[in-house]
Amino acid sequence: MTARHTKPPQLAAKWRKLAEKRCANRGERLTPARLAAYAELLNSDKPVSAYELIALLEKRQARKIAPLTVYRHLDFLMRVGLVHRLESTQSYLPCVHPEHSHESQYLLCSMCGRVDEVESKALETILSQLADTHDFQTQNAIVEIKGLCGDCSSSSSS
Repeated sequence: MTARHTKPPQLAAKWRKLAEKRCANRGERLTPARLAAYAELLNSDKPVSAYELIALLEKRQARKIAPLTVYRHLDFLMRVGLVHRLESTQSYLPCVHPEHSHESQYLLCSMCGRVDEVESKALETILSQLADTHDFQTQNAIVEIKGLCGDCSSSSSS
């Protein structure tokens, strides 16, 4: 199942309600500052580094924001399952399936920067079996596949 990272603006209220529900179910508070960071990630059309997020928040709020504060917001958003971190680019993107916990895999276009979050139970099973074979206890399985998206692949072969 493939889900695009970009979301139509009319879904903003839906994503906010999902975030609030996810936090409430975990006994966590979605503060206005955390919500502002989450909103910036939702509004971005690409993964955002922590320092890019700081710049976006500072511009919108017209004040300086400490990097530690933003890292804490990002840690919170990842902990409650609203945001993922791409290890290869050290950037963050909103989860496209925040309604349930899951391990995600990512398809990263090396030409345009598009990122598609995908879920594959089959791949999760294979990785789990591989870990079991080696008596390895997995804490986190991150799969990032770099290549060309369909649009870039089509344009580069033309």
